[in-house]
This record gives sequence, C-alpha cells and structure tokens, in this order.
Amino acid sequence: MPRKFGEKENQIIIQKLMESGLDLFSKYGLKKTSIKDLTNEAGIAQGSFYNFFDSKEELYFKILVTEEKKIESEMKKTILASKSAKNAIQLTINKSSTLFERIPLFKRINESNDYDIMVRKLPPEKLEKHQKHDTQLVINTIMKVKQEDETIKETPEVISGILRGIILLNLHREEIGEEIFPDVVKILAEAVANGLVKKTNEL
Repeated sequence: MPRKFGEKENQIIIQKLMESGLDLFSKYGLKKTSIKDLTNEAGIAQGSFYNFFDSKEELYFKILVTEEKKIESEMKKTILASKSAKNAIQLTINKSSTLFERIPLFKRINESNDYDIMVRKLPPEKLEKHQKHDTQLVINTIMKVKQEDETIKETPEVISGILRGIILLNLHREEIGEEIFPDVVKILAEAVANGLVKKTNEL
C-alpha cells in the first residue's frame, strides 16, 4: 500500500512529477512515457503516483496548463500593445502559431497525437472549464484595446472558438505543408480579423 505523505512533502513530490513529466513528455510523448518512468524520475514508488494524479493524462494536462500560463503575460503584452481589436485578433493568431515551434512540449504535441489521447482520457468538465478561462482571458484583453469606432460582430464564445480552431491547425502543419504554413496562418489571421471587427462607417 502506497505510503501517505505530509502536506509539504506532497507539494515537493507534485513539483518533481511535473518537472519529470515536462521533460519526459517533451522528449518521448504521452504514449511512450509510463507512470514508472515518471515516478522513477520523481523518486517515489510507482503506486504512490495515484496519491497525486488519477492518470498520467491528468498530469499531462496540468503541465500543459502551467506552460500556457507562462506565455499568458507575453500574449497579454502583445495584445495590449496593439492599437485596435482588429489588430489584436490578428496579432493573437500570428503569435500563437509560433508557440508550437518555440516550446518543446507544444512542439511534441505538433508531432504526435498526444493532445487527442489526453482529451479522450480527461473528464469533459475539466476541459470545458479550461476553455472558458481561455475565452475570458483573451476576450477581456482584446476588449481593452477595442476602439470606439469598432464593432465586434460575434460573441466571445464564437471568437474564442475561431481563435482556438486556428491555433489547433498547428497539429496539421505537415498535411498543410511546413513551407507554406506561416503564409496560410497570416492570411487566415487577416481574414478573421477583418470578418470579426468592423469600423462603424463600414456597417
């Protein structure tokens, strides 16, 4: 029977699992990383893993959310530096499309079906809560730079869904074509921004 840990020890072990998970998932992916691999790196018994996470997919999700939070401030600065809601949407799409190349874990997601595996194993309500958080964050930030003569034509949920859909195109870079992918995203970003935001005199 896995032994119990104190609160401080729990925090240390969770941090170790997240660090080992980030390294192993980034190098080998979700499918090829076992719970034994994770616990060996963290220095705990294999059975003790379930004191902290219900599955390795749950650990993967927590790590993914943590990595996303690291870039939230960067994205907010980018959006707030823009001069309009239209420009903010365009910049958000273009900048987000580079994350899969800059961040090892995201790059691994791009090269595998790890995201699909994670989604299938997680409770839908956990994913929904995360998506709502992302929606609110992006929309609240974009609204801060919205100009008085701009009208946003869709609901926050629709805008967030569009942005998320385009970002997920990164999972299909190879099918779209690596060489043309940046140009595809650039054109989509401009088209989406023009479609979602209109000047008052254009209505």
